[in-house]
Amino acid sequence: MFPRSERQMPPPAAAADWSGVHEDILSRIFLSLACIGDRVRFSAVNQQWRGVALQNPPPLPWLLMPSTAGTSCHRIFGGFADPQPPLAGAVRGARFCGSSPGGWSVVVLHQWHGHALLNLRSGERVPLPDHVRVTLNGGRAPPNFNVIRCPIMVRAAAVSAPPPSAACVVAALTTGQTTMAFWRPGMDCWSPAPLGAPCDSQDLTYHDGCFWAVNPWEQLFCYKPEIAGADGALTVQHLVYQCCADQMTPPAPGEIVSRYLLPAASGEDLLMVKRFIDPARGGTRRFEVFRLEKQLGRTSWRLYKMEGQVLFVGQSCSKAFDTGRSGNPGYIYFLDDVYGGRPMSVLQQNEYPCTDMGGWSCSPDDEEIKRCLPWAHPSDSSPSIWYLH
Repeated sequence: MFPRSERQMPPPAAAADWSGVHEDILSRIFLSLACIGDRVRFSAVNQQWRGVALQNPPPLPWLLMPSTAGTSCHRIFGGFADPQPPLAGAVRGARFCGSSPGGWSVVVLHQWHGHALLNLRSGERVPLPDHVRVTLNGGRAPPNFNVIRCPIMVRAAAVSAPPPSAACVVAALTTGQTTMAFWRPGMDCWSPAPLGAPCDSQDLTYHDGCFWAVNPWEQLFCYKPEIAGADGALTVQHLVYQCCADQMTPPAPGEIVSRYLLPAASGEDLLMVKRFIDPARGGTRRFEVFRLEKQLGRTSWRLYKMEGQVLFVGQSCSKAFDTGRSGNPGYIYFLDDVYGGRPMSVLQQNEYPCTDMGGWSCSPDDEEIKRCLPWAHPSDSSPSIWYLH
C-alpha cells in the first residue's frame, strides 16, 4: 500500500494589526457610524481608537451642571472620569432654560432679566428681549393705545434652527402677561402666543416644523411659525389636540407626574415620557412612554414599545438616539428638574438639587432606578441640563 499522504493545512492568518491605521481615516470611519452601539464598540478596540472617539464626540448629550461657583460638564459617552469637555461660552450664575443641537442654549444671565441665546461651543451670544408686546382688549382700543410692553420671564425654551438662520424662531414657556411667547432675529420684543395659550405646560419641544407643548392633562398644543413678507413678520398658527389617554396608569397616592416631549430617534414620531415621582420614597419610581397617534380624526397617546433607543429627558432638552439593537429594551436617562407645585415653581427655587437623577431600563425584568450619574451639591442658579452639542 502506498502511504497515505497527510493533507497540509495552510498556516493560520496573522491577526490584523489595527493599531497603525491613520487617525484621519479612523476619524472618518467613526463619524460615519450613526449607531451609538457601533461607536461604543469602536472605542473599545484599543487605546488609539478610544482616543479618536474622544476627539470626535458623538451626538450623545453631555451632562451640564451649572452654578455660580462654576459649570461642570460630563461626558455620558466615554465615562465620567474622562477629561471634561471644554465650554467656550460658560456663564457663571446663569439659569439654563433649554438646549438645542449645535451647542445653543437659552439662558437667563441674571435673576430676573438678561435673556440670551448662548453657544457653549463658540462663545457666541445673541441677546433676547426681556419684554413681551401685549395687545390690550383684544386690539379694540384706539390706535397707539392698545399695545404695551410687559416684563417677561422664560422658564423653558426651544429653538427651531440656530441663528443667524432665517428659519430661527425661539418659543418659550413664560410667566407674566402671557404663558407662551415667540421671538425671531430682528424683533425687539417677544410676541405672545395666539389666544388659548397653554397654562401650566410642563415641557416644550420642536418637531416636524412645529413647536409642541403639553400640560398636566395630556392636552397637546401645536404652534407652527411662519415668516412672511419683506420685513420677515412672524405669525403663528395654533392648534389644540384633546388627546385621548388610552392605556395610561394613574399615579399612586402621593406621586407627582412630570411629562417630557421629544421626537423619536427616527424623527417620525412625537413621544411623551411620563415620569412618576414619589418624594416620600426617595424620588423617581418609574416611567411610561407614549406615541402621538392621529387616526380618523381622533388624536390619542398610545403606549410606545421602547426598543433600540436611549432617551435623555429633561425640560426642553430631551433627545432620543438609536442604539442599533432593535430588539433590546430601551433606556432612559433623567435629570433632577421636577419641583413641587405648579411648573413655574422652577423660578422660585433658592437651590436646585442634583440628587434625583439617573437611569431606568424599559425592561420589565429590570425596572429599578439606577443612580448612575455624577453626584453634585445643589446648584444656586440652575437645574442640570442635557447639553446638545
